[in-house]
Amino acid sequence: MRKNNSGKFSGNKPSPQSRPQQGGKPSQGSRPQGGLGKGREPEIPKDWRPVIGTHAIKEALNVRPQMAKIMWLRQGWESSGELREIQELAHESKVKIEIKPESVIDRFGSSHQGAVVFMNGAPALSMEGLANFEKSIMLILDGIEDPHNLGAILRTSWLIGVQGVFVPEDRAVGLTPTVHKVACGGAEHVPVEETTNFAKYAEELKKMGYWIYGLSPRGKKSIFDLQLPEKVVWAIGSEDKGMRVTTERLCDELVYIPQSSAAASYNASVATAMALTETLRQHQAASSRKK
Repeated sequence: MRKNNSGKFSGNKPSPQSRPQQGGKPSQGSRPQGGLGKGREPEIPKDWRPVIGTHAIKEALNVRPQMAKIMWLRQGWESSGELREIQELAHESKVKIEIKPESVIDRFGSSHQGAVVFMNGAPALSMEGLANFEKSIMLILDGIEDPHNLGAILRTSWLIGVQGVFVPEDRAVGLTPTVHKVACGGAEHVPVEETTNFAKYAEELKKMGYWIYGLSPRGKKSIFDLQLPEKVVWAIGSEDKGMRVTTERLCDELVYIPQSSAAASYNASVATAMALTETLRQHQAASSRKK
């Protein structure tokens, strides 16, 4: 995603020329549409998001059917109730359906569950829109490399109501098929903005009234001793090295999560979930006091 002249961020929007063809129900034993050709794999545009996992695919088709371009189903899909369900969703949304050998779908991950849908675009982040929130939560993920961690963070972010996530372009995992599967639909609700410079976004967010808190063992105050403001950004470091010094300097305060043993540390997605849950708790408590 890139910034346009209006100051908004947007994913790759499908062009009229690349709209999905209307797909009928594939019949059992039918040949793959658009054929692979002898010894060839199908060509898919590099900017399309491959989404695997039946829960993730259902959410993608329910929330963003206009972005769904093609769905691949494994041969013999009719024997699976979940695959029949997502086939119906794709058919209703007029998404082109192709039947492929399971070995072809395997290249998107061994846990694909027999299907992959290709999405042309992703949730968009508008910095201008963030200024309008009375209460808001954002995330800066500084170098999360494990797709299971990012997927779990996106799933929690969706349920908590996070407005957006910033990740670095390099040395960090992006929206891979595994991330989508673990997120179970969260990637369709939470914008993920890749950047080479957290500082410019941090400066803009601070001007809007956001406070940036970094989770770090070097923090002097427990997360549970904080009185969190209405607009919060949590900065989370990588699984092994934590936050870079440059990211720590963007934080208004470093805080820690209490633990009974110093022999290990919390998993990045678990630590993020704890921070987000505490923020939501405080925001809801503040709203109740105002009533």
